[in-house]
Amino acid sequence: MFDDDFLTHRSLFPYWRNIPHDHSLNLGSALGEVENTSEKFAVSVDVSHFKPEEIKVNLNGNELTIEGDHEEKTDQHGTIKRSFVRKYILPDDANVDSLRSSLNHKGHLTIEAPKKTQSLTQPRAIHITRG
Repeated sequence: MFDDDFLTHRSLFPYWRNIPHDHSLNLGSALGEVENTSEKFAVSVDVSHFKPEEIKVNLNGNELTIEGDHEEKTDQHGTIKRSFVRKYILPDDANVDSLRSSLNHKGHLTIEAPKKTQSLTQPRAIHITRG
């Protein structure tokens, strides 16, 4: 039905089908990378083992929860079921109302919130002009 040339064009398949066999048990950055700067708070997680509909992102107060879960699957070694829950506490100066998430074509989920503006978090002097 399919020739070898067809099967080598992995870009025809969604990212979650392109996981090399030798990396199938690699957690890699599934643990998450956190960036907390004066401009933003961001989390990046490799969720390439999961289809987009198998991933959930929730915010409860300042607790960010990322979950992935898929049904039991059979491969050449037996069966496997994957799931994870990763929780982060957002800093107080993160603007949770502007929180956004994106999933790229390689299966990397990024969630970021800009920081609240300086004028909201720090006092400032108001210059008095003479007229």
